[in-house]
Amino acid sequence: MPTTPTPTDIVTPGETPAAETPVAGTPAPTASVCAPLSSLTSLTGNLMTWLQTAPITGANSGGFKEPGGTELAAFEGAFRTLLTEGPTAQVVQDLAGMGYGVSTFRNDTGGGWLVVREQGLLSRGGGTFIINMFPARNLWLEAPHADSDEGTLRQTSTQLVTLGARALLITGSNRCAVTTASPCSGTTSVCGTKGLRISDAAHYGNNFFTAAHRALRDTYPDAIAASIHGMDAGDGPEAAVVSDGTSALRPDSLSNRLRDALNTHLVGTKKAFSCNSADDSGKHRALCGTSNVQGRIDNGAGDACFTEAAAATDRFIHLEQSATLRGTGASSKAVIQALADTVPCTLTGSGLGCQAVVAAQDCP
Repeated sequence: MPTTPTPTDIVTPGETPAAETPVAGTPAPTASVCAPLSSLTSLTGNLMTWLQTAPITGANSGGFKEPGGTELAAFEGAFRTLLTEGPTAQVVQDLAGMGYGVSTFRNDTGGGWLVVREQGLLSRGGGTFIINMFPARNLWLEAPHADSDEGTLRQTSTQLVTLGARALLITGSNRCAVTTASPCSGTTSVCGTKGLRISDAAHYGNNFFTAAHRALRDTYPDAIAASIHGMDAGDGPEAAVVSDGTSALRPDSLSNRLRDALNTHLVGTKKAFSCNSADDSGKHRALCGTSNVQGRIDNGAGDACFTEAAAATDRFIHLEQSATLRGTGASSKAVIQALADTVPCTLTGSGLGCQAVVAAQDCP
């Protein structure tokens, strides 16, 4: 099994984690929270390392197939049931009918997890979704550009386990996987031509990624969703640009608090800026995530595809980061610490800075 990345490991450009084959088995039934899991396949290993091999179809591969509206509604409902009732036989069957398998993952450092991932030979670029059965924070993480924003897959996988977040959503397709234009408002030239594409999970809503987001939001209305991205900082003064999904000036916003926490822990001359502070300006100040579909949903936009949110709920954070922050050095650790400082330990699981009160943090 590959060695777990450590805070001193450096991810070099183009580096791909070696494929890891988890040990498969069947968990024994117990009278605890883990009892409903006895019929599922169980994977064991290092979750952070394993997640770095999540399947993501490549750029210009054609590897994104848009689900129909009925199927999306069914997936959202099944995922919501999985969150509220656990992996019942019916919900596992329902997800299997849409091409998703459900398994447990026992991390070698402890914890119990549910993994929802595409199964079979024909991937639709649907994504991989991980649910923490023992969360410590009312927070979930999203990696909509997990491969194209280099380092964010490793980063969010580490954040999930270290912080004790509720869940992690990982895209199943490169944002440039298909050439079909997204009808949603917003623009980018990252795919070589100006405009968004439907394979971009952050800028198109008809995908399983957004359906899982909606289910999480319905189930945990007060939770914070953190969308983790990367930017080319160039010679700008920013190490990061934080926003609440809007560009409204809000001195007490959650994004300003995360900016302040980041600047407490960052090393070097570059600092974090906030889109929601009148005092911040810089070369990349415009990267405010206002066209992010998941942010628009959380901020109550009338139509998340076409309309920017008029106000913020402080339930969504959009974080753009330089390559340094997406690495594995001191600045990367600053991001995890800043998130820990900004989102307190309010649940019963274990996480950075939290005192777990659940007696058992494992599923057998």
